[in-house]
Amino acid sequence: MDERIEAPHGWTRQHTGVETRYECRAPQSILTMGSEAIRLAMEQARISWSDVDLLIDCSTSRYRPIPCNAAHYLNLAGTSARGIPCFDIQSTCLGFLVALNAVNGLFAAGGYRNIVLVASECAMKGVNWKQPESAGLIGDGAAAAVLASTPPFGPLLMVHETYAEHLDLCKVNGGAHYMTAMEYSEDRMSDYLFDMNGPAVFRVALGRLPRMVRSLVAEWQSLPENQSRSVSDLHIIPHQASPRALDVVRGLLNSDEHHFHSQVRDVGNMAAASLPFMLDWCLRTHRIPTTGPFMLLGTSAGYAQAAMILSQGPGGFEQAPVSEESQSC
Repeated sequence: MDERIEAPHGWTRQHTGVETRYECRAPQSILTMGSEAIRLAMEQARISWSDVDLLIDCSTSRYRPIPCNAAHYLNLAGTSARGIPCFDIQSTCLGFLVALNAVNGLFAAGGYRNIVLVASECAMKGVNWKQPESAGLIGDGAAAAVLASTPPFGPLLMVHETYAEHLDLCKVNGGAHYMTAMEYSEDRMSDYLFDMNGPAVFRVALGRLPRMVRSLVAEWQSLPENQSRSVSDLHIIPHQASPRALDVVRGLLNSDEHHFHSQVRDVGNMAAASLPFMLDWCLRTHRIPTTGPFMLLGTSAGYAQAAMILSQGPGGFEQAPVSEESQSC
């Protein structure tokens, strides 16, 4: 990483706090990574494609502009996945949370048993190496989840806010209608790469995120079964934005290190794959109880922020057994 940004050895570690991250390189792609994550999740859920009612891709990275990412996964799965409906939900780093909320609504409407979510990111292909503070944070990876409408259900509480006056703080200008791919030229390459004003985004988050979390916790505490609980009883799984940002947020939320879970130093910021990857990692390493309650928390371009509190009945949440080799992918 230091060589790519033409910086002295150790600069990335010193300035971003990230020690390790993984990069998607050929013959791997977001499709091969995502397909493996889907396979592991379905294996753990003990279902086959014949049991899947819907596939949703919630990635930031696009395999092609058209058709949607989700269709590509069904194509790779072959005849066993033929006819399954699918679509994409794009909300950058909050994609998984937004998709979870959408799935909850679909389950409430009826007609769905098993819905698969997948987020696969190869964002390192689009970073601007002339912006080393943001480029040094990004890592590639994939995660998937099988969601089932099987009772008993625990409460699901979510808050999602967007402050669009800050939308230019985190952006990619080129590649869509605003600045089409046909307008690309080498002297405009930076317009087609990821552009983030990290310090400004951080200031916005510091001003807005704690208040949002406090309001959600208050709603959670208003439930009869939680009236004697405090925020210290919640395990918090944040979007892995940056080591320094997470350290500050943990302090603002008065959460101890055993209840606030971070692995960003080892994997980097994997955009929409961060939250499902961390949920799997926390369950697989027994850092959180399988019945919850825990909070998923994050921010995204827009500027948007969201948090969700989940708990589960006696069955608990399950996670796919992932080998070290698979985790590295």
